[in-house]
Amino acid sequence: MAEKLKLERSMELYKEASKIIPAGVGSNARLMKSACHEFGPCSIFIEKAVGSHIWDVDGNEYIDYRLGYGPVIIGHSYKEIHDAVHLADEKGLVYASDNELMIEVAKTICRFVPSVKMLRFASSGTEATMGAIRVAKAFTTKDKIIKFEGHYHGWHDAVSFSTKPGYHCAKEAIPASLGISKGMSNYTLVCEWNNFESIESKVKDNYKDVAAIITEPVMGNASAIPPNEGYLKYLRELCDEYGILLIFDEVKTGFRLGKGGAQGLFNVTPDLSTFAKSMGNGYPIAAFGGRKDIMELIGPGKVMHGGTYSANPVSLTACKATLKELDKSSVWESLYSYGKKMMKGIDEILKDRKIPHVVHGFPTMFQFLFTDKERITAYRDLGFCDMKMFTKLQYELLKRGVMVDEDGEEAIYTSFSHSSGDLNRTLEALDDALGDLK
Repeated sequence: MAEKLKLERSMELYKEASKIIPAGVGSNARLMKSACHEFGPCSIFIEKAVGSHIWDVDGNEYIDYRLGYGPVIIGHSYKEIHDAVHLADEKGLVYASDNELMIEVAKTICRFVPSVKMLRFASSGTEATMGAIRVAKAFTTKDKIIKFEGHYHGWHDAVSFSTKPGYHCAKEAIPASLGISKGMSNYTLVCEWNNFESIESKVKDNYKDVAAIITEPVMGNASAIPPNEGYLKYLRELCDEYGILLIFDEVKTGFRLGKGGAQGLFNVTPDLSTFAKSMGNGYPIAAFGGRKDIMELIGPGKVMHGGTYSANPVSLTACKATLKELDKSSVWESLYSYGKKMMKGIDEILKDRKIPHVVHGFPTMFQFLFTDKERITAYRDLGFCDMKMFTKLQYELLKRGVMVDEDGEEAIYTSFSHSSGDLNRTLEALDDALGDLK
Protein backbone atom coordinates (compact mmCIF):
# COMPACT_ATOMS: atom_id res chain seq x y z
CA MET A 1 0.00 0.00 0.00
CA ALA A 2 1.35 3.40 -1.00
CA GLU A 3 1.95 6.08 1.62
CA LYS A 4 -0.52 8.89 2.16
CA LEU A 5 0.03 11.82 -0.18
CA LYS A 6 1.55 14.83 1.58
CA LEU A 7 -0.14 18.04 0.48
CA GLU A 8 0.20 20.30 3.51
CA ARG A 9 1.71 23.26 1.62
CA SER A 10 -0.84 22.97 -1.19
CA MET A 11 -3.61 23.03 1.40
CA GLU A 12 -2.14 26.14 3.04
CA LEU A 13 -1.91 27.93 -0.30
CA TYR A 14 -5.41 26.87 -1.28
CA LYS A 15 -6.86 28.26 1.94
CA GLU A 16 -4.94 31.50 1.43
CA ALA A 17 -6.04 31.76 -2.20
CA SER A 18 -9.68 31.16 -1.24
CA LYS A 19 -9.68 34.45 0.67
CA ILE A 20 -8.97 36.55 -2.43
CA ILE A 21 -9.61 34.30 -5.46
CA PRO A 22 -13.11 32.85 -6.07
CA ALA A 23 -13.14 29.11 -5.26
CA GLY A 24 -9.40 29.41 -4.55
CA VAL A 25 -8.40 28.48 -8.10
CA GLY A 26 -7.47 30.31 -11.29
CA SER A 27 -9.86 28.17 -13.36
CA ASN A 28 -12.85 26.14 -12.16
CA ALA A 29 -11.45 22.93 -13.66
CA ARG A 30 -8.44 23.05 -11.32
CA LEU A 31 -10.48 22.42 -8.20
CA MET A 32 -9.71 18.84 -7.16
CA LYS A 33 -11.55 16.58 -4.76
CA SER A 34 -9.88 13.17 -4.87
CA ALA A 35 -6.36 14.25 -3.93
CA CYS A 36 -7.63 16.26 -0.99
CA HIS A 37 -10.61 14.19 0.06
CA GLU A 38 -9.14 13.85 3.54
CA PHE A 39 -9.09 17.64 3.91
CA GLY A 40 -11.84 18.81 1.55
CA PRO A 41 -11.62 20.30 -1.97
CA CYS A 42 -8.35 21.98 -2.90
CA SER A 43 -5.92 22.52 -5.73
CA ILE A 44 -2.49 20.94 -5.99
CA PHE A 45 -0.12 23.88 -6.32
CA ILE A 46 2.74 23.29 -8.73
CA GLU A 47 6.36 24.37 -8.27
CA LYS A 48 7.78 23.45 -11.68
CA ALA A 49 7.45 21.17 -14.70
CA VAL A 50 10.24 19.78 -16.88
CA GLY A 51 9.91 17.29 -19.72
CA SER A 52 7.23 14.77 -18.81
CA HIS A 53 7.40 15.39 -15.06
CA ILE A 54 5.79 17.90 -12.74
CA TRP A 55 6.56 18.81 -9.11
CA ASP A 56 4.17 20.26 -6.53
CA VAL A 57 5.03 22.66 -3.71
CA ASP A 58 5.20 19.77 -1.23
CA GLY A 59 8.01 18.15 -3.20
CA ASN A 60 5.92 15.38 -4.77
CA GLU A 61 7.06 14.42 -8.26
CA TYR A 62 4.62 13.05 -10.85
CA ILE A 63 4.70 11.71 -14.38
CA ASP A 64 2.34 14.19 -15.99
CA TYR A 65 -0.53 13.00 -18.20
CA ARG A 66 -2.67 16.10 -17.78
CA LEU A 67 -0.12 18.27 -19.59
CA GLY A 68 -2.07 21.44 -18.92
CA TYR A 69 -5.22 19.75 -20.32
CA GLY A 70 -3.49 19.02 -23.60
CA PRO A 71 -1.27 21.93 -24.70
CA VAL A 72 2.09 20.37 -23.84
CA ILE A 73 2.61 18.14 -26.87
CA ILE A 74 6.43 18.30 -26.96
CA GLY A 75 7.22 18.52 -23.26
CA HIS A 76 7.43 20.99 -20.39
CA SER A 77 10.25 23.57 -20.65
CA TYR A 78 11.45 21.97 -23.89
CA LYS A 79 14.88 23.47 -24.62
CA GLU A 80 14.47 24.41 -28.28
CA ILE A 81 11.14 26.13 -27.63
CA HIS A 82 12.30 27.71 -24.38
CA ASP A 83 15.47 29.14 -25.98
CA ALA A 84 13.55 30.57 -28.93
CA VAL A 85 11.06 32.28 -26.64
CA HIS A 86 13.85 33.68 -24.46
CA LEU A 87 15.39 35.40 -27.49
CA ALA A 88 11.99 36.78 -28.50
CA ASP A 89 11.46 38.19 -25.00
CA GLU A 90 14.48 40.42 -25.50
CA LYS A 91 12.80 42.12 -28.47
CA GLY A 92 9.65 43.12 -26.60
CA LEU A 93 6.31 41.50 -25.90
CA VAL A 94 3.54 43.54 -27.55
CA TYR A 95 3.84 46.25 -30.19
CA ALA A 96 0.30 47.39 -31.09
CA SER A 97 1.57 46.59 -34.58
CA ASP A 98 2.17 43.41 -36.52
CA ASN A 99 5.39 41.53 -37.14
CA GLU A 100 6.70 39.38 -39.98
CA LEU A 101 6.52 36.23 -37.87
CA MET A 102 2.71 36.40 -38.03
CA ILE A 103 2.83 35.74 -41.78
CA GLU A 104 5.39 32.95 -41.48
CA VAL A 105 3.47 31.05 -38.80
CA ALA A 106 0.16 31.52 -40.63
CA LYS A 107 1.68 30.01 -43.78
CA THR A 108 2.92 27.01 -41.79
CA ILE A 109 -0.51 26.38 -40.31
CA CYS A 110 -2.10 26.62 -43.76
CA ARG A 111 0.45 24.07 -45.00
CA PHE A 112 -0.32 21.71 -42.12
CA VAL A 113 -4.10 22.14 -42.47
CA PRO A 114 -5.08 22.58 -46.15
CA SER A 115 -8.69 23.57 -45.37
CA VAL A 116 -7.37 26.78 -43.83
CA LYS A 117 -6.86 29.37 -46.56
CA MET A 118 -6.92 32.41 -44.28
CA LEU A 119 -6.71 32.72 -40.50
CA ARG A 120 -6.67 35.11 -37.58
CA PHE A 121 -4.68 34.57 -34.39
CA ALA A 122 -6.15 34.80 -30.89
CA SER A 123 -5.00 34.10 -27.35
CA SER A 124 -7.28 31.25 -26.23
CA GLY A 125 -9.58 28.56 -27.52
CA THR A 126 -12.57 30.47 -26.21
CA GLU A 127 -11.60 33.49 -28.32
CA ALA A 128 -11.09 31.26 -31.35
CA THR A 129 -14.57 29.72 -31.19
CA MET A 130 -16.08 33.16 -30.56
CA GLY A 131 -14.46 34.40 -33.76
CA ALA A 132 -15.42 31.37 -35.84
CA ILE A 133 -19.07 31.50 -34.76
CA ARG A 134 -19.31 35.24 -35.35
CA VAL A 135 -17.91 35.11 -38.87
CA ALA A 136 -20.11 32.08 -39.65
CA LYS A 137 -23.21 34.02 -38.63
CA ALA A 138 -22.09 37.03 -40.65
CA PHE A 139 -21.44 34.94 -43.76
CA THR A 140 -24.75 33.08 -43.65
CA THR A 141 -26.81 35.95 -42.17
CA LYS A 142 -28.34 33.38 -39.79
CA ASP A 143 -28.45 33.59 -36.01
CA LYS A 144 -28.42 30.04 -34.64
CA ILE A 145 -25.83 27.31 -34.18
CA ILE A 146 -26.03 23.61 -33.38
CA LYS A 147 -23.66 22.05 -30.84
CA PHE A 148 -23.53 18.65 -29.14
CA GLU A 149 -24.00 17.29 -25.64
CA GLY A 150 -20.73 17.03 -23.76
CA HIS A 151 -18.79 19.19 -26.22
CA TYR A 152 -16.91 22.11 -24.74
CA HIS A 153 -16.07 25.10 -26.92
CA GLY A 154 -15.00 27.63 -24.32
CA TRP A 155 -16.94 29.59 -21.77
CA HIS A 156 -18.62 32.35 -23.78
CA ASP A 157 -22.41 32.49 -23.78
CA ALA A 158 -23.05 31.15 -27.28
CA VAL A 159 -21.57 27.74 -26.46
CA SER A 160 -22.06 27.44 -22.69
CA PHE A 161 -24.88 24.93 -22.97
CA SER A 162 -25.04 21.19 -22.24
CA THR A 163 -21.30 20.86 -21.63
CA LYS A 164 -21.96 18.63 -18.59
CA PRO A 165 -25.74 18.24 -18.74
CA GLY A 166 -25.97 15.02 -16.73
CA TYR A 167 -26.11 11.55 -18.20
CA HIS A 168 -29.88 11.61 -18.65
CA CYS A 169 -29.78 14.65 -20.90
CA ALA A 170 -32.76 16.83 -21.67
CA LYS A 171 -33.54 17.65 -25.28
CA GLU A 172 -33.27 21.40 -24.74
CA ALA A 173 -30.06 23.35 -24.23
CA ILE A 174 -29.02 23.33 -20.56
CA PRO A 175 -27.06 26.42 -19.40
CA ALA A 176 -23.60 25.50 -18.13
CA SER A 177 -23.37 28.55 -15.90
CA LEU A 178 -25.27 31.16 -13.99
CA GLY A 179 -25.33 34.54 -15.65
CA ILE A 180 -26.22 33.43 -19.17
CA SER A 181 -29.06 35.48 -20.62
CA LYS A 182 -32.23 33.41 -20.86
CA GLY A 183 -32.71 34.28 -24.50
CA MET A 184 -29.36 32.77 -25.51
CA SER A 185 -30.82 29.26 -25.50
CA ASN A 186 -33.00 30.29 -28.43
CA TYR A 187 -29.87 30.61 -30.54
CA THR A 188 -27.98 27.49 -29.46
CA LEU A 189 -29.54 24.15 -30.36
CA VAL A 190 -28.21 20.91 -28.90
CA CYS A 191 -28.04 17.34 -30.26
CA GLU A 192 -26.72 13.99 -29.11
CA TRP A 193 -23.35 13.34 -30.76
CA ASN A 194 -22.71 10.29 -32.95
CA ASN A 195 -26.48 9.98 -33.41
CA PHE A 196 -27.30 10.32 -37.11
CA GLU A 197 -31.05 10.64 -36.53
CA SER A 198 -30.68 13.32 -33.86
CA ILE A 199 -28.68 15.73 -36.01
CA GLU A 200 -30.67 15.03 -39.16
CA SER A 201 -33.94 15.85 -37.42
CA LYS A 202 -32.55 19.00 -35.81
CA VAL A 203 -31.17 20.28 -39.11
CA LYS A 204 -34.34 19.56 -41.09
CA ASP A 205 -36.45 21.41 -38.53
CA ASN A 206 -34.17 24.44 -38.16
CA TYR A 207 -31.87 24.78 -41.19
CA LYS A 208 -33.34 28.10 -42.32
CA ASP A 209 -32.08 29.71 -39.11
CA VAL A 210 -28.85 27.74 -38.51
CA ALA A 211 -25.55 29.35 -39.48
CA ALA A 212 -23.23 26.54 -38.41
CA ILE A 213 -22.78 23.20 -36.74
CA ILE A 214 -19.83 23.32 -34.36
CA THR A 215 -18.31 20.05 -33.19
CA GLU A 216 -15.22 18.61 -31.61
CA PRO A 217 -14.20 15.93 -34.14
CA VAL A 218 -13.20 13.86 -31.11
CA MET A 219 -14.89 14.47 -27.75
CA GLY A 220 -11.82 15.87 -26.05
CA ASN A 221 -13.82 16.99 -23.04
CA ALA A 222 -15.71 13.72 -22.67
CA SER A 223 -12.96 11.10 -22.36
CA ALA A 224 -11.78 11.35 -26.00
CA ILE A 225 -14.81 9.55 -27.44
CA PRO A 226 -14.10 9.03 -31.17
CA PRO A 227 -16.64 9.64 -33.93
CA ASN A 228 -18.65 6.73 -35.26
CA GLU A 229 -17.61 5.55 -38.69
CA GLY A 230 -18.87 7.98 -41.30
CA TYR A 231 -20.33 10.43 -38.78
CA LEU A 232 -18.09 13.41 -39.55
CA LYS A 233 -18.58 12.87 -43.29
CA TYR A 234 -22.32 12.78 -42.69
CA LEU A 235 -22.13 16.14 -40.93
CA ARG A 236 -20.26 17.50 -43.94
CA GLU A 237 -22.90 16.17 -46.35
CA LEU A 238 -25.74 17.48 -44.19
CA CYS A 239 -24.22 20.95 -44.05
CA ASP A 240 -23.71 21.01 -47.82
CA GLU A 241 -27.29 19.92 -48.44
CA TYR A 242 -28.87 22.53 -46.18
CA GLY A 243 -26.53 25.49 -46.63
CA ILE A 244 -24.97 25.33 -43.17
CA LEU A 245 -21.31 25.89 -42.33
CA LEU A 246 -19.33 23.16 -40.56
CA ILE A 247 -16.94 24.27 -37.82
CA PHE A 248 -14.40 21.82 -36.42
CA ASP A 249 -13.29 22.85 -32.96
CA GLU A 250 -9.76 21.47 -33.02
CA VAL A 251 -8.59 23.31 -29.92
CA LYS A 252 -7.67 19.93 -28.42
CA THR A 253 -7.23 17.72 -31.49
CA GLY A 254 -5.35 20.22 -33.65
CA PHE A 255 -1.61 19.44 -33.87
CA ARG A 256 -2.17 16.60 -31.38
CA LEU A 257 -3.79 13.84 -33.44
CA GLY A 258 -1.44 14.67 -36.29
CA LYS A 259 -0.01 17.59 -38.25
CA GLY A 260 -3.35 18.05 -39.96
CA GLY A 261 -5.40 17.50 -36.82
CA ALA A 262 -8.54 15.38 -36.74
CA GLN A 263 -9.70 16.65 -40.12
CA GLY A 264 -6.55 15.26 -41.69
CA LEU A 265 -6.92 11.98 -39.84
CA PHE A 266 -10.56 11.49 -40.87
CA ASN A 267 -10.26 13.19 -44.27
CA VAL A 268 -13.19 15.53 -43.70
CA THR A 269 -12.95 19.19 -44.68
CA PRO A 270 -14.74 21.76 -42.50
CA ASP A 271 -15.54 25.30 -43.58
CA LEU A 272 -13.92 26.78 -40.48
CA SER A 273 -11.56 25.43 -37.83
CA THR A 274 -10.35 26.56 -34.43
CA PHE A 275 -6.97 25.79 -32.89
CA ALA A 276 -5.12 26.46 -29.61
CA LYS A 277 -3.40 24.29 -26.98
CA SER A 278 -0.82 22.12 -28.81
CA MET A 279 0.06 24.81 -31.34
CA GLY A 280 2.03 26.63 -28.63
CA ASN A 281 3.21 23.75 -26.41
CA GLY A 282 1.76 25.61 -23.44
CA TYR A 283 2.24 29.22 -24.51
CA PRO A 284 -1.02 31.18 -24.91
CA ILE A 285 -1.90 31.24 -28.58
CA ALA A 286 -4.92 30.27 -30.67
CA ALA A 287 -6.25 30.70 -34.19
CA PHE A 288 -9.38 30.32 -36.27
CA GLY A 289 -9.56 30.09 -40.02
CA GLY A 290 -10.91 28.37 -43.08
CA ARG A 291 -12.43 29.27 -46.42
CA LYS A 292 -11.17 32.53 -47.90
CA ASP A 293 -14.62 33.79 -48.90
CA ILE A 294 -15.74 33.47 -45.28
CA MET A 295 -12.64 34.82 -43.56
CA GLU A 296 -12.47 37.84 -45.87
CA LEU A 297 -15.51 39.22 -44.04
CA ILE A 298 -13.28 40.04 -41.07
CA GLY A 299 -12.09 43.62 -41.10
CA PRO A 300 -12.96 47.21 -40.19
CA GLY A 301 -16.61 47.96 -40.81
CA LYS A 302 -17.42 44.27 -41.31
CA VAL A 303 -16.83 41.48 -38.77
CA MET A 304 -15.14 42.73 -35.62
CA HIS A 305 -12.17 40.78 -34.30
CA GLY A 306 -9.29 42.04 -32.21
CA GLY A 307 -7.10 41.44 -29.22
CA THR A 308 -4.21 43.23 -27.53
CA TYR A 309 -2.25 39.99 -27.31
CA SER A 310 -3.36 38.43 -30.60
CA ALA A 311 -0.37 37.51 -32.80
CA ASN A 312 2.12 38.80 -30.25
CA PRO A 313 5.74 37.94 -31.16
CA VAL A 314 6.45 35.81 -28.08
CA SER A 315 3.49 33.46 -28.56
CA LEU A 316 4.16 33.33 -32.30
CA THR A 317 7.77 32.37 -31.59
CA ALA A 318 6.60 29.53 -29.35
CA CYS A 319 4.18 28.42 -32.04
CA LYS A 320 6.86 28.51 -34.73
CA ALA A 321 9.26 26.46 -32.60
CA THR A 322 6.53 23.96 -31.69
CA LEU A 323 5.40 23.49 -35.29
CA LYS A 324 9.04 23.01 -36.30
CA GLU A 325 9.20 20.02 -33.96
CA LEU A 326 5.83 18.73 -35.14
CA ASP A 327 7.06 18.89 -38.73
CA LYS A 328 9.44 16.00 -37.95
CA SER A 329 8.15 12.51 -38.70
CA SER A 330 10.31 11.15 -35.86
CA VAL A 331 8.32 13.17 -33.34
CA TRP A 332 5.03 11.66 -34.48
CA GLU A 333 6.53 8.17 -34.59
CA SER A 334 7.62 8.56 -30.98
CA LEU A 335 4.30 10.06 -29.86
CA TYR A 336 2.25 7.31 -31.46
CA SER A 337 4.55 4.52 -30.34
CA TYR A 338 4.38 5.60 -26.70
CA GLY A 339 0.63 6.10 -26.73
CA LYS A 340 -0.09 2.77 -28.40
CA LYS A 341 2.07 0.92 -25.87
CA MET A 342 0.38 2.71 -22.99
CA MET A 343 -3.13 2.00 -24.28
CA LYS A 344 -2.24 -1.65 -24.85
CA GLY A 345 -0.60 -1.94 -21.44
CA ILE A 346 -3.62 -0.47 -19.65
CA ASP A 347 -5.96 -2.79 -21.53
CA GLU A 348 -3.88 -5.86 -20.64
CA ILE A 349 -3.67 -4.96 -16.95
CA LEU A 350 -7.42 -4.45 -16.67
CA LYS A 351 -8.11 -7.68 -18.57
CA ASP A 352 -5.74 -9.62 -16.32
CA ARG A 353 -7.61 -8.28 -13.30
CA LYS A 354 -10.93 -9.11 -14.96
CA ILE A 355 -12.17 -5.53 -14.62
CA PRO A 356 -14.82 -4.61 -17.23
CA HIS A 357 -13.59 -1.58 -19.14
CA VAL A 358 -13.07 0.23 -22.42
CA VAL A 359 -9.94 1.94 -23.70
CA HIS A 360 -10.69 4.39 -26.49
CA GLY A 361 -9.26 7.40 -28.26
CA PHE A 362 -5.92 7.92 -29.96
CA PRO A 363 -2.29 7.44 -28.87
CA THR A 364 -1.80 11.11 -28.00
CA MET A 365 -5.22 11.58 -26.40
CA PHE A 366 -7.22 8.70 -24.91
CA GLN A 367 -8.97 7.40 -21.81
CA PHE A 368 -9.95 4.17 -20.09
CA LEU A 369 -13.25 3.78 -18.25
CA PHE A 370 -14.76 1.17 -15.98
CA THR A 371 -17.92 -0.08 -17.67
CA ASP A 372 -19.78 -3.16 -18.90
CA LYS A 373 -20.52 -1.47 -22.22
CA GLU A 374 -18.48 -2.60 -25.21
CA ARG A 375 -18.30 0.93 -26.67
CA ILE A 376 -18.82 4.46 -25.44
CA THR A 377 -20.14 6.62 -28.28
CA ALA A 378 -21.85 9.62 -26.68
CA TYR A 379 -21.91 11.69 -23.52
CA ARG A 380 -24.96 9.82 -22.24
CA ASP A 381 -23.00 6.56 -22.30
CA LEU A 382 -20.72 7.91 -19.58
CA GLY A 383 -23.63 7.31 -17.22
CA PHE A 384 -22.87 3.60 -17.57
CA CYS A 385 -19.28 4.11 -16.38
CA ASP A 386 -18.07 3.92 -12.78
CA MET A 387 -16.68 7.44 -12.46
CA LYS A 388 -16.35 7.16 -8.67
CA MET A 389 -14.01 4.22 -9.10
CA PHE A 390 -11.96 6.24 -11.59
CA THR A 391 -11.66 9.13 -9.13
CA LYS A 392 -10.51 6.76 -6.38
CA LEU A 393 -7.95 5.29 -8.76
CA GLN A 394 -6.65 8.76 -9.60
CA TYR A 395 -5.83 9.37 -5.94
CA GLU A 396 -4.01 6.03 -5.71
CA LEU A 397 -2.03 6.93 -8.83
CA LEU A 398 -1.07 10.31 -7.36
CA LYS A 399 0.34 8.53 -4.31
CA ARG A 400 2.46 6.48 -6.71
CA GLY A 401 3.77 9.45 -8.68
CA VAL A 402 1.45 9.38 -11.69
CA MET A 403 -0.83 12.33 -12.45
CA VAL A 404 -3.98 11.87 -14.50
CA ASP A 405 -7.07 14.00 -14.05
CA GLU A 406 -9.53 12.95 -11.37
CA ASP A 407 -12.41 13.37 -13.83
CA GLY A 408 -12.80 10.38 -16.12
CA GLU A 409 -14.42 12.73 -18.62
CA GLU A 410 -11.02 14.35 -19.16
CA ALA A 411 -8.51 12.63 -21.44
CA ILE A 412 -5.05 11.25 -20.80
CA TYR A 413 -2.45 13.13 -22.86
CA THR A 414 1.01 12.04 -23.91
CA SER A 415 4.00 14.10 -25.01
CA PHE A 416 7.18 13.68 -27.01
CA SER A 417 9.13 13.89 -23.74
CA HIS A 418 7.58 10.79 -22.19
CA SER A 419 10.14 7.99 -21.98
CA SER A 420 10.12 4.21 -21.82
CA GLY A 421 10.96 4.56 -18.14
CA ASP A 422 7.85 6.70 -17.68
CA LEU A 423 5.76 4.06 -19.41
CA ASN A 424 7.05 1.21 -17.26
CA ARG A 425 6.56 3.21 -14.05
CA THR A 426 3.06 4.23 -15.11
CA LEU A 427 1.89 0.70 -15.84
CA GLU A 428 3.47 -0.64 -12.65
CA ALA A 429 1.74 2.12 -10.67
CA LEU A 430 -1.60 1.35 -12.30
CA ASP A 431 -1.40 -2.35 -11.53
CA ASP A 432 -0.38 -1.67 -7.95
CA ALA A 433 -3.05 1.02 -7.47
CA LEU A 434 -5.81 -1.26 -8.72
CA GLY A 435 -4.82 -3.73 -6.03
CA ASP A 436 -5.51 -1.11 -3.35
CA LEU A 437 -8.92 -0.05 -4.64
CA LYS A 438 -11.84 -1.02 -2.43
